[in-house]
Amino acid sequence: MSESPIDGRWTRAGRRAAARTRLLEVVERRLRDGETFADIKVGEIVAEAGLSRTTFYVYFEDKADLLRTWYGDVSSTILNAAQVWWDLDARAEQSDLRAALAGIVAAYRPHPELMAATHEAIGYDHGVRQAVDDAMASYIAGLAAHIERGQVAGFVDPSLPPYETAYWLQWMAERGLHRMVRTESSRADSLLEAYALIVWNALYAPARRAAPTE
Repeated sequence: MSESPIDGRWTRAGRRAAARTRLLEVVERRLRDGETFADIKVGEIVAEAGLSRTTFYVYFEDKADLLRTWYGDVSSTILNAAQVWWDLDARAEQSDLRAALAGIVAAYRPHPELMAATHEAIGYDHGVRQAVDDAMASYIAGLAAHIERGQVAGFVDPSLPPYETAYWLQWMAERGLHRMVRTESSRADSLLEAYALIVWNALYAPARRAAPTE
């Protein structure tokens, strides 16, 4: 006989992960149907997921905590994707940058409803807001380090203040990605192309133009 997804023989972490998956499937379905995250009740989520309220509160403080645990995993995936960009060096061409940024978009795209719910919850839940702020701080720090390294190596515009440039690029991208993942794929391709051009022209093109010709 197969085990229940919340079977007692699983580890606590496994049971929590299984419960979270079932609960988030319900949340996503309700969000796609037009409900806001604020309007969704815990009792309704657990009933549709086939779980008890007791099980829910064993693993999560509240529904915002459910969202925070999901966002923590997603932000780690996005951070790993972004590292491909930050590992680029002086040999990188525009096509390499575009491919790296496409990886970030791919990491961001699978769950647009939950990402939108996270942005909604920022306005009223301190924990969600802190989780997003912490993730953004990591993104900004990673890009600022890339800019500094690129300036030393000569492939990033040396006139740019690293932290402030990273701050603007990352926050603009965050908002743009939030909108972009909800667009049609054909439109998304052109938006990705524009994003790559903005980053290329902001960071790398000035250094290429200033480089001495052989």
